[in-house]
Amino acid sequence: MLINVTIQTFMSENELELSDKRWTDVKDEYLPTLYELGLERYTTTRIWNKSDKHQLGHIFEYRDKDAMEACLPIWSKLEARWRDKIMNKTTSYRGVQISCDVAPINAVEKIKKPS
Repeated sequence: MLINVTIQTFMSENELELSDKRWTDVKDEYLPTLYELGLERYTTTRIWNKSDKHQLGHIFEYRDKDAMEACLPIWSKLEARWRDKIMNKTTSYRGVQISCDVAPINAVEKIKKPS
């Protein structure tokens, strides 16, 4: 699994909300193709522990490096669609998953059902 974490920092709350709305409006058009090419999961988060900043975090999980490279032209096409860019600082990090721990199903059930 190849994971890309991208942090976007916007000048204002309005710009953050506009960026999120733009993606929400078109994601159903792009996600099926991205999934076919090997995007396994895409998550957007609102970063809340930096209260003096307006930030979104995007986590892209790809099957492998080839899948990520196959998806890059789709992301470029999407960016070109928005000619009037929303000013933001974007920082991206790419890594290969080396560990993934998930709560066992029975542990979650024990929390729901007190004994």
